[in-house]
Amino acid sequence: MPRDPGQPIETYLSWFTTSPTCRHILTAPTDAAELRDRGIAMLARENVLALAGGSAETVDDYGRHGEGRILPAVGFGGDGDWPDIATLRQLHRDGRLAALSEITTQYAGIAPDDPPLEPYFALAEELDIPVGIHLGPGPPGTAYFATPGYRAAAGDPLRLESVLVRHPRLRVYAMHAGWPLADAMIAMLFAHPQLYVDIGILDWAYSEKEFEHHLRRLIDAGLESRIMFGSDNMVWPDAIPIAIARIRSAKYLTPRQKQLILHDNAARFLRIAG
Repeated sequence: MPRDPGQPIETYLSWFTTSPTCRHILTAPTDAAELRDRGIAMLARENVLALAGGSAETVDDYGRHGEGRILPAVGFGGDGDWPDIATLRQLHRDGRLAALSEITTQYAGIAPDDPPLEPYFALAEELDIPVGIHLGPGPPGTAYFATPGYRAAAGDPLRLESVLVRHPRLRVYAMHAGWPLADAMIAMLFAHPQLYVDIGILDWAYSEKEFEHHLRRLIDAGLESRIMFGSDNMVWPDAIPIAIARIRSAKYLTPRQKQLILHDNAARFLRIAG
């Protein structure tokens, strides 16, 4: 929907949230338990092991119901409510912290190399757990209605460089593959072998043409062994099979590349046997 610059943001927001024009509209359960159960059922149906981030309490709840399909992570950053380092250490000792993900500080205008994030990167390197950080898109127009701190510039993949140089043993994956900054993302992947990407949300919420364009840039650059599947389905469990089908049906990917994206790369990065 093109927006007249003179229109109030409410007009755009109404279209975006209640009257979308996409062909396949996903709906979300409004009950938290139903959302959990539908999501876990979809993981089982599609044979997915999920790295699930959020509050420790929510992740614990999913883990209790998840039949071994949940890897526990802690996500933070967008709302200013960040966990303290001592709490994260205790979660790790208790076996309740496999990763710091998703770090959403871009929604607060905080880039990866900004000082407040340094203690978390240092902790992740010390504990040898991976970090997933949001680099790329937010909801269209989000700075005007949902997250006023969001800045596209804070998602520049190049802002990861000083972090990786300071912490050479730190495993980091750039969520959403740094879309749409493919050139910067490729430069970073070439320079820093500990850096991976995932393709969450691009593989179901974006047009087939745009998704293919971004993914092919990475593939054509020879980076097929550093791309991981992701769904970032949030509150739409039905997004998971759509995302998987896009990889499986992609004619521009070889069978080996599909295997790498859907399984092998994440198994290596997350150090999952089998």
